[in-house]
Amino acid sequence: MGFAQASFRFLGDSESLEGVALVDSGAWYTVIDERLAARIGVKYTGLTVTLTSFSGHRIPCREAILKAVTIEGRTAPSEIVAVCKIPKQVRELLEKHEVNSQVVIGVHTLERLGYAIDTVTYKLIKSPGILMI
Repeated sequence: MGFAQASFRFLGDSESLEGVALVDSGAWYTVIDERLAARIGVKYTGLTVTLTSFSGHRIPCREAILKAVTIEGRTAPSEIVAVCKIPKQVRELLEKHEVNSQVVIGVHTLERLGYAIDTVTYKLIKSPGILMI
């Protein structure tokens, strides 16, 4: 598992948001705090997922769709995200690392945009491709 930081832009139905977020190679979904989702506007799919945070918390989430997501200048339309209440301990950890405390970028988003995390430098690199056997 690896972590990196990346600039992002989310386009919702009401607003957009830009900043720097933690990228977590151990997370499948990109996660957005429910307060942020309400502010920028997302469309809920009706599905729910339970995530386990790196602090060990089990977090019930609602699957939603953003109009678009941009990571380091590359844009994907209609990205699926998990919307939940990010626990205080996780938000504080994110703040300590000087990234947005309401967002964690996951592998699905990274792969769609052609990125991977270099676990030596902790930087985003061009993905060698999706592993399929």
